[in-house]
Amino acid sequence: MSPTRSLILSALMLAASFGSVVAQSRWQRLPPPRDPQFYEPRNKLEEFESRLETILIKGRTYVATLKANNGSVRVEAVEVRDAGNSTRALGVAVTIFPIEPNQEVRSLIDYEEIDPLIRGFDAVAKADDKITRLATFEARYRTKGDFEIIVFKQTTGGIAAAVEGGFIDRTRLLLTLDELTKLRWMISQAKDRVDEIK
Repeated sequence: MSPTRSLILSALMLAASFGSVVAQSRWQRLPPPRDPQFYEPRNKLEEFESRLETILIKGRTYVATLKANNGSVRVEAVEVRDAGNSTRALGVAVTIFPIEPNQEVRSLIDYEEIDPLIRGFDAVAKADDKITRLATFEARYRTKGDFEIIVFKQTTGGIAAAVEGGFIDRTRLLLTLDELTKLRWMISQAKDRVDEIK
């Protein structure tokens, strides 16, 4: 066999062996989607709520609901106790209800996270054109439980706010700066309710 034929035959065999790798469908190359049932808890409240084979006692005190253009947000003070070992976790639950039905998202905020979140509210609420030299800006603060507050410059030139939540699918609720201030007050009130049972 001539060297040219050997070279061509080797190249064809090599190309054929790589053909199966290239022919894989896109879904075979992507990692499997995350299952919301099997994620690691990110704070104490989530850890308590994920416990199995134990009796959990949950207490809630409704604080307020804020209505916005594309939905509403509810704030509650929360306590979760494990009856088996008498431990407990305290904090705030923030539930976002967008206009679309069955799309509510709940974020749990540990007691230790509340004061930093309130300071985050204060810092992002002060955001304006002076924080960057570029044309638009955005200031954000996110808790461990994926509750996020955002202040941004709109394309129309005004400043607006939003809150987001969710682990797998994010849900955003648009707010005015006044509504953002009301939400800060609601979370502060929830902390006061939790302080009463500490």
